[in-house]
Amino acid sequence: MTDDNSQLYDLSRRKMLAGLGAIGLASAGAGLGTSAYFSDTEAFTNNTLTAGTLDMSVAANVVAANDYWVDEGALELSAVADSEDAVVGLQVDDIKPGDWAIVCFEIDVGTNPGYVQVCTENFAEDGGANPEPEQDEEGDADNDADLGEFLLTTVWQQYNGPTDGSSGGAKTDLDVLDPVFNNASDDLNISYQEPFNLDGGVDTDTDDDFDGDDRAHYTNAREANQILAAANGGYVIKDDNGDILTIGSDAAGDDETVADTYEFCLLLELPYAVGNEVQGDSISFDLVFKTEQVRNNDSPFDHNTSVPNGNQTA
Repeated sequence: MTDDNSQLYDLSRRKMLAGLGAIGLASAGAGLGTSAYFSDTEAFTNNTLTAGTLDMSVAANVVAANDYWVDEGALELSAVADSEDAVVGLQVDDIKPGDWAIVCFEIDVGTNPGYVQVCTENFAEDGGANPEPEQDEEGDADNDADLGEFLLTTVWQQYNGPTDGSSGGAKTDLDVLDPVFNNASDDLNISYQEPFNLDGGVDTDTDDDFDGDDRAHYTNAREANQILAAANGGYVIKDDNGDILTIGSDAAGDDETVADTYEFCLLLELPYAVGNEVQGDSISFDLVFKTEQVRNNDSPFDHNTSVPNGNQTA
C-alpha cells in the first residue's frame, strides 16, 4: 500500500516547475483583465516635410548694335539658360574698330528668394592670325594677343532703348554705369559718353571745365574679367546702397530690398581709334550665373562655410 501512494505523488521536478509556470501565467492573465489606467490619445497624422526649390533662369538678348551688325541680324540673337546644360552665347568672328553691341540679361529666381553671383570662367586670349599690318604696328612678329586690352566691356544698370527686336537702340540709351566697372569713380549716375582715349577715359562733367575728378573709366575685357573671375570670388549683385540684393518674388510689391527680377546690360565696344594691333586677335570666356538661398545664409557664396558635422560645404 505504501508503494501505491508513492506512485501517486511521484512528480518529477520538471513537471512541478511546468505546473507552477502555468499557474503564474494564469495569474498574470487574470491581472490584465482586472486593472486599467485613465488614458487618452490624440494624433497629428499625415505629416510631410518638403524641401523648397531654388530655380534660376537667365535670358540674354542683343538689344542694340552698330548698323553693320543690325543688318547682319544681331538683334535676333537671344538665348535662355534654364537647365544644367550650358548655353552657347555670343559668337562673333569679324569684329572691327567701331563695332559695338549691347547685350541685356534678365535674371529670374522664381518664388524662393536668392542671392545671385555673376562670374567669368575660362577667360582666354589668342593672337590668332598675324598679318603683316599687325606685325608692322607691333614692331615684331610675336603675335601678341591685344584684343582684351582694347575691347571696352562695361556693365550698365539701365537701358532706355527698344528691347522688342526693333532697330534704333543706341549706346546713349545706357544709364547708370555700374561702379564696379568704373574703377576711377564712385559716381553712380554716369550716362554713356564716347571715351576720349583708348584707355576708356570719359569726362563726366557737364560743363567745359574738365579736371581729373571728372574722369570715369570704362573697363576693358581684361579688367572686367579680373572683377568677375570665379577665382576672385566673382561679383555678387548689389543694390544702389552696396548691399547684397535679394532677387525673388515680392508678392506685396512694397519691399525695396527684393527685386522680382534683375536686369543689367553689357556693352561690348571696340573703339574706332584701335589700330592694326588687334587684327586676327580673339578672346573667349564663359559667363556664369549662380544663385544661393537667402534664408539662413549670412555669407553667400562663401565656399568655406563650416557645417555642424565638421565637414566643409561647397
